[in-house]
Amino acid sequence: MDFSAQLSLSQKQQLKLSPQMLQSFELMTLPLTELQQRVKNEIESNPALEIPSSWEVSYERFAQQKQQKESRGIDDSYSDSSSYGSDRSGYDSEASDRRQKFMENALSSEETLQEHLLSQLGCEPLNEEEYVVGELLITNLDANGFFTEEPEVLVPEHFQEHLPKLLTIIRQFDPTGVGAKDWRESLILQAESKGMRGEELARFSELVRDNLELMRANKQTQVAKNLGVGIDELEDLWNFLKTLTPFPGQGFSSGPEQYVIPDVSIKQEGGELVLKMNDSSLPDLRINTEFEQLAQEVGAADEAKKAQQYINQQIKSANELIFQIQVRNQTLYKVAQVLLREQRDFFLLGPQYLKPLTQKSVAQEIGVHETTVSRISTAKWIDTDWGIIPIKKLFSSSVGADGAEHSKQAVKEIIRQILEAHEGKKALSDQKISNLLKERGISVARRTVAKYRNELNIDPSFIRGND
Repeated sequence: MDFSAQLSLSQKQQLKLSPQMLQSFELMTLPLTELQQRVKNEIESNPALEIPSSWEVSYERFAQQKQQKESRGIDDSYSDSSSYGSDRSGYDSEASDRRQKFMENALSSEETLQEHLLSQLGCEPLNEEEYVVGELLITNLDANGFFTEEPEVLVPEHFQEHLPKLLTIIRQFDPTGVGAKDWRESLILQAESKGMRGEELARFSELVRDNLELMRANKQTQVAKNLGVGIDELEDLWNFLKTLTPFPGQGFSSGPEQYVIPDVSIKQEGGELVLKMNDSSLPDLRINTEFEQLAQEVGAADEAKKAQQYINQQIKSANELIFQIQVRNQTLYKVAQVLLREQRDFFLLGPQYLKPLTQKSVAQEIGVHETTVSRISTAKWIDTDWGIIPIKKLFSSSVGADGAEHSKQAVKEIIRQILEAHEGKKALSDQKISNLLKERGISVARRTVAKYRNELNIDPSFIRGND
């Protein structure tokens, strides 16, 4: 028997996330209201951060500063070029006034659903890759706790192996029912979490998926027949359903939906589309030079060394925050430029002209990973001539069409317009809507029409009747 030792080499790709990277990921996902609160907290706790007295609120300020910073290098913005007198008490008064002005204007925010879920994710024994997948899934939930896209689309291919585990974990978090694709699936998840199993769960699922409209139309006998149960058992299922919450995320602060501050504006001005960045809610943070000088003035004693270590740490933390905010804004600006070019017809003509556009294609265009585009698009809003909408609405998968591609969002808008045009007439069935779409060169199955109609919160034809 050959007991000779064998040596083998193998390569393994592993992601190592530093605390700075994790903070950068988190800042990417924050809407302006929450980023404003984060900056407020940092200003309160970090004396190295300075708000310049010349802070001006300007909608175009970011685009101008971006060009200036690119011309002189990004590190130039770290040092405060303002000069102050030697009277530190005078400086403290000015700094205090500026800080107070900003903090009074900063919104205090309640805990959002994403924050609540991320805090639970942080308590799970996960490795770095698993945490990234969990964070990516959570930050792509809407205010109701549902996915706006299929989870498989959100997670990069080389992280797909972690998807089933993280979906299971997130669906066990409080509140139960999050991590579903819609309110129907959420109700079924909640039933499972309450111990419903087997045939009872199957009947409950059938009730939720296919028979709720009949229940609303008071056709209990038909529903009982569909489910193969008696009226009493159907009533028990119905009463149980009423104890559940169809939209589990609504018990939390919905962040930007409560107080929307658009991050970007793309509107027509003089017949041309104009892109503007909105960073007017944030001051241009810089390093406090007076505080920075303290590191050079302390002595050599042990206590002085501790003070110097504290000062250096605060300066480092302030620099990291400033840099990460710059990266956030620059990435958002690049994404907005691609959206302006690729969705030009939408900005000019309206929602029905929204084209298929994936986050992956935008990521390739600007030279970042698709998860970065997902983070920077999460909970961000864009001001258009068609209203203030989530940036993620401008990303959409394609729907089959003859001769041209249509995005899912555009097809939903066309369905809405078709139904509005038939108000007051005999209600259109889903099959009839499918036929009308086919006449326009858009091939969408009846079940898909029903799905889109539900997402538009429009009742089926037998409930709408004659509008």
